[in-house]
Amino acid sequence: MIISSFLKKMRRSDYTKVFFLCLLTSGLMFLPSIIANKGLFTLVGDFNYQQIPFNMLSNRAIKSGDLFWNWSTDLGSNFIGSYSFYTLGSPFFWLSLLFPASFFPYVIGPMFMLKYCAAGLTAYGYIRRYVTDGRYAIMGALLYAFSGFSAVNLMFNHFHDVVAFFPLLLAGFDRLVVDKRKGWFAAAVALNATLNFFFFIGEVIFLVIYYVIRYLFEDWKGYVRQLPRIAWEGLLGVGMASLLFVPAILFTLQNPRLDAFLFGPNALVYTGSRYLELIKAILMPADLMPHQSSIFPSDFSSSSAYLPLFGPVLVIAMMLGRKHWMKRMMVASLIIASVPLLNSFFYVLNAAYYARWFYMPVLIMALMSAVALERRNEIPLKKSLLITASSLALLAAFLLFYPWSETQKNAIFHYDQFLFYLTAAAAGLAATYYLVWRFRRGKYWHRAALILLVIFCAGLGLFNIFATHSIYDYQSGQAIQNTVVKTGKELKRVLPKTENYRIGISDDGWNLAMVANLPTVNSFTSMVNGSIFEFYQSIGSPRGVKTVIPPDAYGLKPLLSERFFVDTVKMDNSKLYTSFNNGTNTVYIYENKDALPIGFTYDYYITQSQFQHVSDEYKHLVLLRAVVIKDSDVPKVKNFLVPLPETDMFTTTKAEYQHDLKMRAKEASTAFHRDHTGFIADIRADSDKYAFFSVPFDKGWRATVNGAPVHILDADGMMIVPVSDGANHIRFDYRTPGLSAGFFLALLSFAAFSVYLFSRRIFSRRSIQPSRELSE
Repeated sequence: MIISSFLKKMRRSDYTKVFFLCLLTSGLMFLPSIIANKGLFTLVGDFNYQQIPFNMLSNRAIKSGDLFWNWSTDLGSNFIGSYSFYTLGSPFFWLSLLFPASFFPYVIGPMFMLKYCAAGLTAYGYIRRYVTDGRYAIMGALLYAFSGFSAVNLMFNHFHDVVAFFPLLLAGFDRLVVDKRKGWFAAAVALNATLNFFFFIGEVIFLVIYYVIRYLFEDWKGYVRQLPRIAWEGLLGVGMASLLFVPAILFTLQNPRLDAFLFGPNALVYTGSRYLELIKAILMPADLMPHQSSIFPSDFSSSSAYLPLFGPVLVIAMMLGRKHWMKRMMVASLIIASVPLLNSFFYVLNAAYYARWFYMPVLIMALMSAVALERRNEIPLKKSLLITASSLALLAAFLLFYPWSETQKNAIFHYDQFLFYLTAAAAGLAATYYLVWRFRRGKYWHRAALILLVIFCAGLGLFNIFATHSIYDYQSGQAIQNTVVKTGKELKRVLPKTENYRIGISDDGWNLAMVANLPTVNSFTSMVNGSIFEFYQSIGSPRGVKTVIPPDAYGLKPLLSERFFVDTVKMDNSKLYTSFNNGTNTVYIYENKDALPIGFTYDYYITQSQFQHVSDEYKHLVLLRAVVIKDSDVPKVKNFLVPLPETDMFTTTKAEYQHDLKMRAKEASTAFHRDHTGFIADIRADSDKYAFFSVPFDKGWRATVNGAPVHILDADGMMIVPVSDGANHIRFDYRTPGLSAGFFLALLSFAAFSVYLFSRRIFSRRSIQPSRELSE
């Protein structure tokens, strides 16, 4: 009886309706591609070469217990720090652990659909309190879940986790401030801070703006009194997220990409192209990131805030009406989006342009649209339609007919693609006119509105997916399954089982080492240890979002123990180890006869200040001759190493290269083994000196030599430890910096949250107990 009553309530619940509407809409988007590719779902670029390998690696690492240091992420990196941004905070990722790592290309399609459903549910929960009729909240939920921001970011699977749960932050905040319901906001903060620490920082900025504009503007004295409780719950939430949040923040602070800053006029205005792109992001459906139809040939900034079917019409109509907090929020968002310095606050003042915070104002836009639909008899729709249609026509005319440069007649790169988006936007305006004005009192209005909304949401997403597949047909589902998943498995099978080497991957095989679970010298990810950036900066080859060993820096290959190189191109002048066909193309594995084991000794050192004066052309060779140390570390090594003579800093011939290789190989590790907590190596030295390991320096490392603790020195981003004359058994252990502190802080915060949440019950029982005893 109870179960039957519960099921009946579930069937009648608007949340159930939202879930199934989102499931239907996302199914229409994704299932045609999934069925066409026999269960596989792939897209292009970053999705295929990052999202798939990242999730497979994280799946395998967690199941095998490799939770601290990951050898398949570049030269090796802090696992929790590297993947807290991509996978580890996502409940959808943890759900995917029910399947083997190799199943991820089959799992991600249904997982995407589930993320859209979650986004719809949370958006409905937030919007519902601002409308009288829940049917309009359902429409607002669809607008948010299937907005242009979600469509443009299909390549970035992990962005959709953030979109799915952000509405809980505003809903929890409203419950705390308006309803005085404690705990909801703290729980939402904990979830969002765990989900993605970097996006959460931007969400805090938006939340401050929301608090000021939504509440303080309306009743400054009344709501400022709420600030201590808001701060308390916010701190509790961050504390409960500390298990991931603290290690992730400590790790990311090492990343030099955070150092870029906007100077001078660049902080105040964008170029004209960027402003045009911002206007297009609101007026027209989301474009394809790597294959933009106009203005920019490609744009990875996530710039889209288009609402399916209605576009900005309902938002503008609300802004033309009476003053209210939603109008103020949109004005503030537009100003922030238009000023580079203000925009950069969402990315820790980073100079690079990103619009990856647009999902936040999009939620407000979806709310305004829901409210406008409910008040469609009151809003100035005709004026709003005229403004939107005129803006769209002017934008299209300028992009289509105004000269873009002396050689380019307009801003259009792909006419068919641009015309589809323009037609879709125009069709949405026409449908809005008939739906919201002409037939706004129609008998089946709500049903017609939902049907049109589902068609637009699904249709725009479906077009982008199939357009991507059509343009990048060489990255089909089966091709990626072959070139990424199958190739990774085969590499693991054919390469030697010894552990004292790394592999190099050509650009065509980005992140194959992650799939193969093999140590590597390169990767396509920006979330790697800061010492890796330091190393490449020092040799004059700064690292961006990927590591590619400079082809003329042949000395780096033995230095970094690159024994095998994987490519799809046959090279007659290289030693072929083996080859195989992955079903799409032939994969060649070449062996480097000069490769050194991981771990060898040096007799000479060169200081960083001296190394800076060496020509970049020769630095890779000097690194085989002497280890680079900080100037301040000279006193620590003076009894172990000899300064490199100045003449040897600038003489580098082929014969000297072979001699240096021979000297490094003479005292290289004879045993090298990795385990879940670090690695061991055995090296025999002919005197007291330092042993070098091409493993990125990190404060989490501890080392012992023959059982005695030794101090690890940072050697140009890598590590060296002192060894003595004779046999040396070297042990390195790694513990994630901030993990223990984060764990205890999370435990303490959960305990405090429990007491805070149930304090009334706890203290009321204590006050009742003495009175009972007195009555007895």
